[in-house]
Amino acid sequence: MNTPLLRTCDLTKAYRHKTGFFARPTSQLAASSISFELSPRERIGVVGESGSGKSTLGRLLLGLIPPTRGDVWFEGVNHKDRGPKDWTAFRKRTSLVQQNPLSALNPQMSIGEQVAEGLLVHRVAGRSEAYERTAAMLERVGLSSAMMNRFPHQMSGGQRQRVVIARALILEPKLVVFDEAVSALDVSVQAQVVALLRSLWQELDLAYVFITHDLRIVRHLVDRIAVMYLGRIVETGDIRAVYEQPRHPYTRALLASVPTLDPSIRNIEPPIKGELDAGKVSRGCAFRSRCPFAIDRCAIEAPPLRAFDRQQAACHRAEEFALPISSSAIVQQQKETAQ
Repeated sequence: MNTPLLRTCDLTKAYRHKTGFFARPTSQLAASSISFELSPRERIGVVGESGSGKSTLGRLLLGLIPPTRGDVWFEGVNHKDRGPKDWTAFRKRTSLVQQNPLSALNPQMSIGEQVAEGLLVHRVAGRSEAYERTAAMLERVGLSSAMMNRFPHQMSGGQRQRVVIARALILEPKLVVFDEAVSALDVSVQAQVVALLRSLWQELDLAYVFITHDLRIVRHLVDRIAVMYLGRIVETGDIRAVYEQPRHPYTRALLASVPTLDPSIRNIEPPIKGELDAGKVSRGCAFRSRCPFAIDRCAIEAPPLRAFDRQQAACHRAEEFALPISSSAIVQQQKETAQ
């Protein structure tokens, strides 16, 4: 059995809030009891609405924020056991691609300086070799090496995103976290960046976590998917299995909301109503206030992740969603729920 590259166990992060001088501090769970493994060269997508905890999970994996509870192991070493030298070695082996490429880049540094910075800071190469490798990496991500002397404001959004990707890959990391890496780009540019990521993954010895709210894109980039809702993973599994036969009402609603150009496909899933309600996390199913299939049990008992062939789902009624979204059987299920 292969040793996982990354492993988490009961990973939890709670943020404390205080609304007034005399107010009692309250806490909000941004990530709750998350456990999963990522093998070398494996790709996993993390999807969900804004506020579901996706970015918090990415920061926890990279050790950028400490967990309230739980553990993260990378290459068999627990983050809690790392000393300064261990963290330096970890930073060389992992990387982050941020959401907004313009804010991620320093406006006062040239593109060449920013991509080469990791090589120089970690003393992987001298200045001359660092700039040679930078030029080669820019070519690898589809940019001309002549752009090394340009500044971020002199480039388009798609070019800046490629620069951020080049900077993340310059140290040849084993793990990259893409945090909404294409959400700020036009659709045509998104397609180019998706094609770039697919080709880079085939060329490099790389595993990645792709965080996004766009289900159109993630299906082309990952092997597995994890659907998050209010800090919890409500469904996870093989990308094809989850897309073809989602077992959680939230996943089904997200997939049904993706527009299609095929007029023969009719959306028969009920839309998601209301807003994210963090007050529902403490007891029962967090999704129950927005779920058209909720029953009394959902308000009392929080459903655990249960296995269904190639996927897991946290829903008391997961067995009832045994057919694809387009099946007329779901319509019948909705009628039975309403009665």
